[in-house]
Amino acid sequence: MDLRELDGRRVLVTGGTGFVGRHLVRTLAEGSDAAIRLLVRSAMTPEDLPAAVRGRAGLVRSDLGEPEGLAAACTGADIVLHAAAVMPGQPGARLSLEDYRRVNVTGTLTLALLAAEAGARRFVFVSSTAAMGAPPVPEVDETTPCRPTSPYEVTKRAAEEGLLELGQRTGLEVVIVRPCLIAGEGQRGGVLLKLFRLCRKGMFPVFGGRLDVQKPLVDVEDVAQALLLAAIRGRAGEIYLVTSGVRHTLREMLEIAGSLVGNPRPWRDIPLPLARAAAFLTTPVAKAVGIEPPLSPERLDLFMADRAIDIGKARRELGYAPHYRDLRSMLARTYAWYGMSGQL
Repeated sequence: MDLRELDGRRVLVTGGTGFVGRHLVRTLAEGSDAAIRLLVRSAMTPEDLPAAVRGRAGLVRSDLGEPEGLAAACTGADIVLHAAAVMPGQPGARLSLEDYRRVNVTGTLTLALLAAEAGARRFVFVSSTAAMGAPPVPEVDETTPCRPTSPYEVTKRAAEEGLLELGQRTGLEVVIVRPCLIAGEGQRGGVLLKLFRLCRKGMFPVFGGRLDVQKPLVDVEDVAQALLLAAIRGRAGEIYLVTSGVRHTLREMLEIAGSLVGNPRPWRDIPLPLARAAAFLTTPVAKAVGIEPPLSPERLDLFMADRAIDIGKARRELGYAPHYRDLRSMLARTYAWYGMSGQL
């Protein structure tokens, strides 16, 4: 991937100290001479930044709820790469729908509007295949209808819709990238950490014996590649799905995870009627006490849904070519990171 087209461009990155953002910023810094500016929270220090940009990137200390700080961050920017978000599975997080909406929708649209007013040309949004909800069909592409249900899904989709409308109204070139479940080094918490912990205990739930469902994965390095390609080649007003390009089943994922954690039978079969009853009964209680339901009817539907995702559009229009395609390698690198970072 040649990033020299970004040489001399002024690029604002949000979420640059997060999981995806750190890889994005490092790849951008190593591959181009772009002038990089990072929007960081006030508590951040230079030591918290990716090593590749220490002393090189300009810092603006603010968050997505402070319009004055966002306006300062956008001043002079040509391109905005927006990776900051609130998502489920973060350590210690107990979030309401309003918490998700404040950051993922209001913060995103405020940033985009201020970027447009400051003269930015392009806005690349890090969305998620979660914005699609449980797909109504097994083969999924960018034309598949979205059916989001959880707070995260609903707010990511709302942000997409708001950005596309804002782009049409202001001329800001909005490009949306939807990665699937992301593997790789640097994540705190997340779905894969839960996977490894449950597999170690032999407690990963498999509902109705459905080990054959397809569950896509993508490495964070490939996500960074896709985002930067979107900044260079993406068509305004378009959405691009991103995976490893290989179709993996839940069985394959669990067998590899089991071998990594040392448990040859890492899952437990749960009858589907029992799972549906538990989801129906426990969800109202969890919501009443302000916590995320461990298993809602919507999450159960999503778990049971096949996700065969077509990335042909990203290949054709962006030149996206995923480097990490081996499932064992992706899971092993992720597992090693969780161990080294003390999360397992």
